Parts: sequence; structure tokens; C-alpha cells
Amino acid sequence: MKKILAVLACLLSTLSFAQIKSPSEYLGYQIGSKVTPHWKVLEYYQYIATQVPNQVKMESYGESNEGRPLKVFYISSAQHIGNLENIRTNNLKLAHALEGEGTTTSPAIVWVSNNVHGNETSSIEASMMTLFELVNPNNSKSKSWLENTLVILDPCLNPDGTERYNNWYNGVVGIKYNPELYAREHREPWPGGRYNHYYFDMNRDWAWQTQKESALRAMIYNKWLPHIHVDFHEQGINSPYYFPPAAEPLHEVITPWQREFQTTIGQHNAKYFDSKGWLYFTKERFDLFYPSYGDTYPIYSGAIGMTFEKAGNSSAGLGVYTDDRDTLTLVDRAIQHHASGLNVIEIVSQNAGRVVSEFKKFGDDAAAGKLSSFQTYVVKYDNSRDKTMRALIELLEKNKINYYSSSGTIKGFDYFSKKEENHSLNSKDLVIPGNQSKAALIRVLFEPEAKLTDSVTYDITAWSLPYVYGLPAIASKTKISSLNPYQLETISNSIGSPFGYAIKWDGFSSAQLLAALLRNKITVKASDQTFKIGSEEFPKGSLLVMKNGNKQSNTEKILKEESDRLKIKIYAIQSGIVEGGKDLGSSDVKTIKTPKVLMMAGEGQRATNVGEVWHYFDQQLQYPIILINPSDFSRVKWDEIDLFIMPNGNYPFLKDKAQTDEFANWIRKGGKVIALESAVTQLASQSWSDLKPVKQDTSSKSKPNPLKKYGDRERGALENYTAGAIFKVTFDSSHPLMFGVKDYFTLKQDENLFQYFETGKGWNVGYITEDSKMSGFVGHTLNKKLKNGLVFGTQNLGRGSVIYLTDNVLFRNFWESGKLIMANAIFFAIE
Repeated sequence: MKKILAVLACLLSTLSFAQIKSPSEYLGYQIGSKVTPHWKVLEYYQYIATQVPNQVKMESYGESNEGRPLKVFYISSAQHIGNLENIRTNNLKLAHALEGEGTTTSPAIVWVSNNVHGNETSSIEASMMTLFELVNPNNSKSKSWLENTLVILDPCLNPDGTERYNNWYNGVVGIKYNPELYAREHREPWPGGRYNHYYFDMNRDWAWQTQKESALRAMIYNKWLPHIHVDFHEQGINSPYYFPPAAEPLHEVITPWQREFQTTIGQHNAKYFDSKGWLYFTKERFDLFYPSYGDTYPIYSGAIGMTFEKAGNSSAGLGVYTDDRDTLTLVDRAIQHHASGLNVIEIVSQNAGRVVSEFKKFGDDAAAGKLSSFQTYVVKYDNSRDKTMRALIELLEKNKINYYSSSGTIKGFDYFSKKEENHSLNSKDLVIPGNQSKAALIRVLFEPEAKLTDSVTYDITAWSLPYVYGLPAIASKTKISSLNPYQLETISNSIGSPFGYAIKWDGFSSAQLLAALLRNKITVKASDQTFKIGSEEFPKGSLLVMKNGNKQSNTEKILKEESDRLKIKIYAIQSGIVEGGKDLGSSDVKTIKTPKVLMMAGEGQRATNVGEVWHYFDQQLQYPIILINPSDFSRVKWDEIDLFIMPNGNYPFLKDKAQTDEFANWIRKGGKVIALESAVTQLASQSWSDLKPVKQDTSSKSKPNPLKKYGDRERGALENYTAGAIFKVTFDSSHPLMFGVKDYFTLKQDENLFQYFETGKGWNVGYITEDSKMSGFVGHTLNKKLKNGLVFGTQNLGRGSVIYLTDNVLFRNFWESGKLIMANAIFFAIE
């Protein structure tokens, strides 16, 4: 009887497999002939998981900003699916992310990511085909692959951007697509589906995890640490197909095996593409350097990380003419991404044993310190940097980087002085050893100067965390053996002062607390001068919440709840008399106004720069900001607006005399403007602006070489170029724009530098002097120009003011030290 039941069960299982519908059968149309909504893609994934639960398992890892589900699907043999947790923990042991000895007999783990850019449609469509073929009972190849391979499919990393594109496209396309590039179905409107809800490019957010989706994805990714990570993208319609090996520069920490197997995967894919007559290119454009991409972040975590790019993007739609008048279709785009996905899984399966053993070797080398250029990084602590130190620790924890405290002395490279120096360790100095699971990532994030093998790179070339956070640090070749658990003071504030409370203004969380208090209609004052209460010194800008002026009964309760949440210590005040400063009734102690803030967001603006400011206000400060379409500029009730923020973008109203006059009059009446990057240049061209570009010295210029080679044209253009390098800013610490800032390093991405204001015409707040470059690539001609010029300045105009921030202090919202400067610009009056 038992044998009969077993046979019946087997037959039922076979029948069930035979009834599995392909994506086209399930959806009712060929993949690529329509743009499939995100919800319907997940519906198909769930259908497959229900049909073959012994081969497919779904796991939810959160929701997007707009509430759409984020899911991954595990696909493998029934044996592996039934043993997922053991496979996962064993793999973390191989990586030395968990204690214990792992075994290399476990399956190779391939993680496939789709649609991090929402308007790059083909990968999410292709993923349904790949899912089906992996469980297709008629596909004997895939069945054999899954005997030694576990595939993790994330159908869509960016559902909000994907649906923004899909809803727009499906709303403008007809029964038949029009392939002419000028047709409206190929002209995606602002901000485009590439970005998430806050207009962030999440393919540049893997390490920083400023976005909700990125943080959730990194959490589940680091729970697994796969051996292979495939990141599917699309490029311009006239580029055929790109796959590994990657272009130079490759960061030097990338191991010989990671380079070798990238090439192996590329050669395997090339063989298949050749058989189909499909065009492709390798070793161009897409490098492996910047640490926050979907290929580099996995590489620095031990995987073989790769980008695959098919022609397409937002202009492709269902079908479009290329420059050669060939028709590029979504059908073909999906087929090629599907083929690449299967090819990767196939070649990994053929090399599964070595893939796993080499991953173990990476983990062993990381734990032994063999991947580190420095053995120890020490971030120095002092009380005035406590808030910023906590912010850095939060980033380390997101990336599963271990940190400790220690004692004794250590010698190493000092980031600020750029010299070898000795340092005595105190218990609150943050010690990050270079011999741990995330050794390669630590090296890349902390190295003072990354070595560039090729100056033609795809992104910024400097991001060292001590500069980003403005925290003094040392990188040492010495390994510290005595490590202790690290812990900063737990903040639990007491309330009950009869007079009021003081809060130090020395980190971005101080600004977050201020915003929370203003949101709750609590009156907050700030001192323009340093002062002392007992043994505690309070820097300029420090906040005061007084009993006088706050009559509501819940003021103290809100203050305690918010300060505890933000881990900020508050200090009770017993008297209005202070030491070492002006008393609390002085005219230098001013009530902070609650400004009404406006920003343009629409056509002509750079969506990512608008998104940086929007996210800063909406998610970090949690302070209201009004976003308007540029076309509605004339409808603004300017007498109700206190502050106008101008991120990088185009401002046509500045070329309209009537609108410009109205704008200037608003400033003169008391309006305040914060301009960033290109907006600074546009304001500088106004007749009322006293800001002028630096005059370049032409006397010593060498004559141009007329005999330059055509083949060197790309590198020749780099003489006046920087993708992003870090410079030390010298600044006036007495100016409100720099309150609470101890050290600041700016990311320069252009040549913009301005002359110092003449006396009485403005304040020279932050500037670059001789030899200010700290890290990153700058073309040798441009490097000579970037000196002795203004990067931050303010100008009064009537009763109002303009704040010029030539560089982006909110760059990708991970430039931590710039967040306080932005808060200063928002809340503190500029005189």
C-alpha cells in the first residue's frame, strides 16, 4: 500500500510539474510584447512558488517607500530548498561572518538582481522567463544545475520607479508601438522611472544605504553573502550589449580569482551570443572602483559581482528605431537578458566546487588580514564629535563591520595631517581591525587614497569615511591584538529643571532634534556665542528650551522623548547667568524661527539633486518643504515664503526680467536663498550678485599642442576634469553657516571656484587654499586651478540673504558632515 501511495504521489507531482504555465501562458501574451506591471510579475512568481513549493521559496524583506512589496525567491533542488537555513549559516561561516567551521560541499549561491533602475524594463520581464526555465520539468539542464547551485532571484529592487515608468508607458502607448524615437512613448517625463520615490539612483546606494529599499536589501543580502551577484541593467539604444569582464580601473583589492572568474563568465556568455549572432562588447565603460554599485559592493563582500547591460532604457519602450534603423524590441531585450541569466547559472554550476572554495579562501584571507592595506583604522573620539561618531557607527552596523575599543598607543597615517603620527588610544576611540569578514569593504571605505589604474572612471574617485564624516582618524599597519567591546554612553535624560535646558549644537542629530521641537511648536532659542554651564562648554549655535515662553504642559515630555530617541544629552539650566559667555537673556540669544521652505521640483531640475534635498527634509530632518513645478513659479505667494532652496538644475526664471525683479525684491524684503552647485553660477550672473568666478592666470599657460593624437582625445579631456575628489575646506568657524562644524572636507565635482568677496559685499565662509586636495583624481591642469577660491559664502541683499554652496553638501545623502552645514543654512539667520 505504501508503495502505491508513493507512486501516486510521484505521479501527482509529475502532473503538477507538467501543468506549470510559462510566463506567456500565464499572462496571455509573449514576454516583451507588453510592459508587465510590477504586481503582475509578483503574481506570476507567487504562482510558480505555489506550484512547486519544494523548489521555490519566497521571502519578503520589506516594503518600498510607497508600500510596494520587496521579495526574494529561492530556487534550487528540493533537497537544498529544504535545507536553506543550514546552507545560509554554513556560508556565513565560510565568510567568517559567523563563528564555526563551514564546509565547501554546500551549493554555489547565485543572486540575481533586476530593475534597480525602474525604467530599464527588460530584466524584470526576463526574470519571469528565467524563473520558469529553472523549474521547467522539460529542462534537464536546469535541473542538473540546481543540484549544486542555489539561485536567489530579486524580481525588482525598485518597485516605485518601475511602476512610475510602467504606468506612464502603458498610458501613452497605442495598440501598436511607434518605433520613431521622437514619438511621445519614447520621451519619458520628469523625473523618470530610473529613480526611487525620492529620486535616488539606488545603484549608487549599496554601501551608504540612505534609502529604505537599499537598507532592507543590504540586510537580507548580508544575511546570505552570495558567491555570485548579477546586476541587470540597460544602456543607450545604440549600444548593443555589455557583459564582463569589466573595464579598468579595477580596485586593487579585487582578487585574482574574482578577475579570472569574471572573465570565465564573460567568455561563456560570449560563446552563446556568438552562436546567435548577437553583438556585444566587454572591458569598456563599466569599471569596478566606486564601492556602492550593485557589482562592486558584492565584490568587496567576497562575491563575483557583475553588471550586464542591454540596449534599451526609458527611450526604448516596446520597440524603437536605432541610429541604424534597426528595430530594438523589448522582446529581444528580454530574451538576451534571459539568456545571460541562464548562462551565468550554467557556468557557475560547472564550476560550483571551485566557486565555493574560492569564496572560503576570500573569507580566510579577510580574517587573516591579507586583504588589508592597513591592519587597523582608529577613529578618534572627543565629546564634541559624539553625535557624528554615532552616525558612523550606524553605517558600520548596516554593513556588518565589526568595531571595538582598545588601549595603548598606535602609530599610523593621520588622515588630516597626512603624516605618520603616534596616537594614544582612549576607551571611546573607535578601532576597526582589518582582519575580519568585511576586510575588503573596510579597506575600500577607509583607505586615504584609492589607487587608480586608469583615470577614466565612471564615478567619483574619493569617498574615504574620515573625510565624509569629518572625523580625525589614523590608518595603521599595526595589528591590535587586545580588543574590547565598544560602547558609547546610553542616553536617558532626566527632566525637571525649573529654568530650562541646553543642547549642544555639534552634529546633525542636534538639527534633527531642533526640527522635532519646532514640529511640536516648542519655542527654541540659540546662542550665537559659546557659553559654559558648570564644566560643560556649549559651542556656537547651541539650543535652549526655556520654561519661559513654553507654557504647554508636555514640553519637557516631548524634549525627553525626542532627545532620547536621537541619543542626545540635554543639560538642565538652573540660572540665566552663564560662565565664559553671554547670559541667556542677551541679544545674542535669539529665538529660532520656523521657516516656510520652498523648492522647485520638475522639468529642468536634476532629479537626483532635488531628491537629495527632498529626502533630507522629509526623512532625515522630518521638516516640511513645499515642492512646486517650475511652471508654477509665478503662482507662488512669495510673501508667505521664508526660504527658497535651489539645488543643482536649470532656472529659466532668472532669464526673465519681470520674474527676476520679483525674486530679487522678495530677497530684499527678508527672503533667504540657499543655492547649490550650478544654481550658484546662475545666481552669480545676476546684476545684484557680488559673487564672481575666480580669474584664471593665463600668463603661465602653456600653448596647446596641435599634434595631439586622436586616440588620446578621451584622456586629454581629463586634464580639466574631476569626477569627484576631496578637498580640505578652510572656514570661518564664527560664521553661523559653520556652527558646530569641527573639520570639513568638500567633494569637488567641477571646476567652479569663486573670488573672495570684497569687504562689505559678503562673507567668505569656506574656501580652498593651496595644496588642499586630500584624495581622489583631478586632471593636472584643473588641479592647478583649484586653489585660493571660495566654495561657501553668503551675501546680504536688503533685509534678506543668499547662501552660496558651490559644492553639494548633501551628495547622495551620505556626505554626513555636510548635513549640519545645510541645517545651519536653514535655521540660522545670516547677517
